[in-house]
Amino acid sequence: MSLVLLLYITVEHWMIDRRQQHNSTFGKAIIPLIWRFLRGEATEETAIKAMQEDPTEALSLLIHLAHELESSSRPRLQPLFTGLIFIDEEIDALKSNQLKRRLLATERLGFLNNEASTAALLDALEDKIPAIRLCAARSLAIQGKTEAIKPILQALDLPNELDNRREAEAISDYGPSAVPTLLTMLESPIGKYSANAIIVAARVLGMLRTSEAVQPLIRLLKNPQESVRLCAARALGEIGDPAAISPVAALANDPAWRVRKKAMKAIGKLHADRQIPMLSNALSDSSWWVRFSAAQALHSLGQVGITELQKVMKNTSDEHAREICCEVLEEHMILDTKKN
Repeated sequence: MSLVLLLYITVEHWMIDRRQQHNSTFGKAIIPLIWRFLRGEATEETAIKAMQEDPTEALSLLIHLAHELESSSRPRLQPLFTGLIFIDEEIDALKSNQLKRRLLATERLGFLNNEASTAALLDALEDKIPAIRLCAARSLAIQGKTEAIKPILQALDLPNELDNRREAEAISDYGPSAVPTLLTMLESPIGKYSANAIIVAARVLGMLRTSEAVQPLIRLLKNPQESVRLCAARALGEIGDPAAISPVAALANDPAWRVRKKAMKAIGKLHADRQIPMLSNALSDSSWWVRFSAAQALHSLGQVGITELQKVMKNTSDEHAREICCEVLEEHMILDTKKN
């Protein structure tokens, strides 16, 4: 029995090595050919004929290259994708019981920018598996279908932080073309969209550093939902508009410590020197995370903030404030606080 198992493992390793060697050799031939096609030095027919020697590996290489290209350049690869992907086969695969096959079909359909593939991807947004819905969202973004943004946010209405981050990354693939739709959502009456949808919209606008979103985001700082206020503060910090400084600083009194913590971080990103008194007061906050974020924000302001940390460390009667100042100063190796 052990001899049979050893033989099986040996053959399996041999097959894997052989496949890897084939893929390496195939890639060395195909990738330069694709680039020649993009430069107009090779015909569509020549490229497709060579790629059809191993369509699966060719598609993998083509998709990898497409992700490396600027979005404006991807349509030039459309003829090659059309020559390798059988659209009816991929649409049928969306109903497969095999998760891996459904994921593969969802990814491939994103590179066939036509009505049939778009309709299939919109249907895939209703798949029971969140990973399929997320993949469909990314494929729709590759196609640039901005009309799918709201359906995507409805399909990916998931509550946890990791899901929100993935949703935001999917929508951010649209780039600036997503901004008008996202702004409309932020400016809509409370309750029209779920809190999660608003959070993702705000997050993407922050990622894209959208200056037009500053005022809508400032209004969200007063939203009754803690998670919405938190995300709005984070987005305003990423955008970096000075107009957000005072409204974000007002969150220092927010009842939720997570919001107060995010406000401290945002003030640091906004380089708000005039908020040093607020940051200094926050060093005595009841939450360690708020105190730590305030101290880090002071450090990020440069020497003026560092001086404030040193001053508080030496003069405060608040043990928690003194400890957090020491911790941050030591972390950044400003001085050996153990001697003080």
